[in-house]
Amino acid sequence: MQNLPSEERPSTKLLRDLYKNRKKLIEIESSNEPYVSKIRPLLQKDYWLSHALIKFLNYEYDLGIKIKNKKTENKSAIEKLKLMQSKLSKKMNYEEEEDLF
Repeated sequence: MQNLPSEERPSTKLLRDLYKNRKKLIEIESSNEPYVSKIRPLLQKDYWLSHALIKFLNYEYDLGIKIKNKKTENKSAIEKLKLMQSKLSKKMNYEEEEDLF
């Protein structure tokens, strides 16, 4: 990625989009009609553009920042809980079998 000219890098394009989006936000917030219905979609877009920019910069410059993904965190947490539950149920079954004899 570092061999690409800076204008062609994805991070540069994202930065431009983020800049345009924030200009729109400023215009709406300073207007006479700063309604939430106008601001909310731009804030969501701002959030996703910012997040994507961080990921691209991390990749382009090999910064080594570990970005956690909520979906994979939740999946791994659920998998760990299921594993713990199965181990516990096996242990409980084993203890019940010991009590029978």
